[in-house]
Amino acid sequence: MRRREPHRRVAGELESAVLGVLWDADGPLTPGQTQLALAGDGLELAYTSVATTLARLHGKGLLDRTAAGRGHAYAPAAAAAAEIADRMRGLLGDGRGRAVVLSHFVAGLTPDDEATLLSLLAAAENAPHGSGGTESGGSHESGWSGPGGTRESGPR
Repeated sequence: MRRREPHRRVAGELESAVLGVLWDADGPLTPGQTQLALAGDGLELAYTSVATTLARLHGKGLLDRTAAGRGHAYAPAAAAAAEIADRMRGLLGDGRGRAVVLSHFVAGLTPDDEATLLSLLAAAENAPHGSGGTESGGSHESGWSGPGGTRESGPR
């Protein structure tokens, strides 16, 4: 059995970091701009690693790509947040271990994530039935508009 090397990232961690940087950006970013933003978050990565990750996310339909000089600039696709939320629900499953998995998930939340989740749960509780928990016109400080996984996006 192979052991995971201590410096190796958890599967999906780099993709999540890249998506986070792009969601926080005011518009599409080139691979070089994405690399700089990731470095600002403490992730020192080779340009090729960032470019490959962006291309893979585009291939999965999670990023939109536009021409930028001789290369491309990337921005989250409109359906990216919903797609990731669907994957999370799929991983959670319907089985008997659901509560155990959720408890481990909640135990691993950062204080900011916990505050965001509590805010989203409160909004869902107060939302009119049939709205899917999303508030029209409203937005939370985190940029998420509701537990349905939609995110307010900045100007592109």
